[in-house]
Amino acid sequence: MTIHKSDAVSSGIMPDFAIPGVVLCRSAEFVTADDTIVSADTLQMVPIPKGAKVLRVEFYHTALPAGTTGCDVGYGGDPDAFLAGVDATGSNIRIWPVNLAAGPTKTTFRNLAGLLHTFTADDTIDIAFTKLATKIPTSQHLQMTLWYKMTGVLADEE
Repeated sequence: MTIHKSDAVSSGIMPDFAIPGVVLCRSAEFVTADDTIVSADTLQMVPIPKGAKVLRVEFYHTALPAGTTGCDVGYGGDPDAFLAGVDATGSNIRIWPVNLAAGPTKTTFRNLAGLLHTFTADDTIDIAFTKLATKIPTSQHLQMTLWYKMTGVLADEE
């Protein structure tokens, strides 16, 4: 298992302004430069600070190779906290907690385990490649946008 990092994670920049009601946003893009991403690899996409409560995650991918049927979106403590078992063989955007992906139902890939999870340490929102039939080729685009609020500012939002 290899861990790959987006520029957003490598930079270490994590907005953590504790202003009541302010929603923060962080995004990242990762373009594969070689074909080294294989099954069981993890891509750390977006850094998230201690005390953050995730409100929304968007994950966009280009058409990955046939057999890319196991992509999870989560974090170190829960690799599929937001999206589980995403079939990423076609270009699409996956939205958590509401998933607009084509499929048998709109809830196919949604996992509510991450709903309003508060981070107790700095972490990253990751894509875990759990089932790939082949390596992901070069020039594939993976993008993520994350919305969150910092806890401890409004007593009724703890």
